[in-house]
Amino acid sequence: MSKPFSRTFRVRWSETNALGQVHLSGYLRYLIETAWDWGAAGGLSIDKSAALGIAWVIRETEINIYRPLVYNEMFEFTIWLLKWRRVRGTRCFELRLKNSHEIVAQGAQQVATLDSKTLRPVRMPEQMLDNFLIENPRVIQQRKFPKFQSRPETSFVAQRDVEWRDLDALEHVNNATYAAFAEHAATQALASMGWSPSQFKTQGLAVAYRRFHIQYQAPALWGDTLNVALYLMELNPTGGTWHIEIKRASDNASIVQCVIEWSLANRVSGEEQTLPMGLFRAFGKTIEVNNHS
Repeated sequence: MSKPFSRTFRVRWSETNALGQVHLSGYLRYLIETAWDWGAAGGLSIDKSAALGIAWVIRETEINIYRPLVYNEMFEFTIWLLKWRRVRGTRCFELRLKNSHEIVAQGAQQVATLDSKTLRPVRMPEQMLDNFLIENPRVIQQRKFPKFQSRPETSFVAQRDVEWRDLDALEHVNNATYAAFAEHAATQALASMGWSPSQFKTQGLAVAYRRFHIQYQAPALWGDTLNVALYLMELNPTGGTWHIEIKRASDNASIVQCVIEWSLANRVSGEEQTLPMGLFRAFGKTIEVNNHS
């Protein structure tokens, strides 16, 4: 039996956005780094996995962000295995500030093991699995990924060409990069309604992302053109929920689906704010709002 694995990070300036906060994709990059260090500590480093012919694939990630990380903050990222069945497992994670131990974010991730040559599911060696199992693991509550039946004609669609910098060592788009695609599409959608980042700044407001849930369905490769379709699932007095689907333009294959829950916040204090009437009207004119999740 093992125990939860932790490592410490310091937020670098290059990891923050125009608000001085860590990008949405940054949290997923911290997760990737911690997971590989955890694997190495348990005998499954990148090199060892390659030698065993194992490829790790992320199927789904959910993260709840309770307060944004900002430049130079020190935090501890803790990860542990919740369960593993044959070729698939769930790992949970938590981020806490180093000094105050305040919880910054929590979440869970579904992963699977494949044969690196055939890309067919393969079991992790039992002796290796024992290095990660813990007794009575703490459970981070997870929501079931919603099923979406229809796509409103009023959805906002942006296009994105996959660039070399978007790829990982497998020459697929890095799983954290899709969060950046989704965040950029949400910003473009708001700007198309007259609420650009500069408009939010003028009003002393900012969009705060509270939850990000993504399901990976197929890899995107260099040279692919992606259609990023976004529409509003829910709207409430202080924010709403986006659904985003990314498809390959050439064959309409679904690459990922994700959900972003967001709220409007005071740019300085971070306190939630009521949506201005002008923003409500903009949503009513350009985006179909579904009142069910």
